[in-house]
Amino acid sequence: MSKAVINVQPWLKFMATTTGRDKLYRTVQYFSRFFAWYLLRHGTSKETVARFNNLKKTLAQARKLMRIGKPIEHVEAAVAATNIEDETTRLLTVGKQLSYAGYLTYDAFIFLDGAGAYKFQNIERCNELANKFWLSGIVFSFMTGLYKTRQIQICRKAASRSLNHQGETEKTHAHSDLKALTKEQQSVNKQLLQDALDMLIPASSLAYVNLDDGVVGLIGTVTSIMGAQTQWTKVNKA
Repeated sequence: MSKAVINVQPWLKFMATTTGRDKLYRTVQYFSRFFAWYLLRHGTSKETVARFNNLKKTLAQARKLMRIGKPIEHVEAAVAATNIEDETTRLLTVGKQLSYAGYLTYDAFIFLDGAGAYKFQNIERCNELANKFWLSGIVFSFMTGLYKTRQIQICRKAASRSLNHQGETEKTHAHSDLKALTKEQQSVNKQLLQDALDMLIPASSLAYVNLDDGVVGLIGTVTSIMGAQTQWTKVNKA
């Protein structure tokens, strides 16, 4: 019995976080989008396709509800980011946080309209602005990853030069630094890949790229799983 309880704890920790639940809902939402497209392409009945489309829409609304109030967190994070010493990192972080604040603000309007609480006359404009802010936030995040990669490369070169020193202490520190930098770069690379894929979702909604629901659904499923893995590791560090 104790083993079962221990095995469940990581899952409970993950689901206790808003981000954890959001990543799970997002995975199912985008997989439903892909599966509805797949079933439609293979001649499945309209009723079956409609069930998955309804699941997708319901989860999208549920995620919007969970994110109400989040713009305040992003504005607060943007204010905190103004204290970052590195100018490039500061500008990119502020841009990212303000973009997500704008995205989630319009996302809340879309939720209110979809729930029937208040009908906006130009909800399509809200959708457009939400996707533009979302895309902007992802682009800022991607640029941050590129900048971090550059900084890591500079640090790696400095650590590599230390390996040429005769002192064992310097070499030990250099090996430790290189190991930490390699681990950090792996994390940055994962985020870069996730951002590069996620960019395509709002870009598709804005008609900047031409992708069907099947491709968008698969992209969203993959990036949702990647985000869920990151959150799982974060809450279950021990």
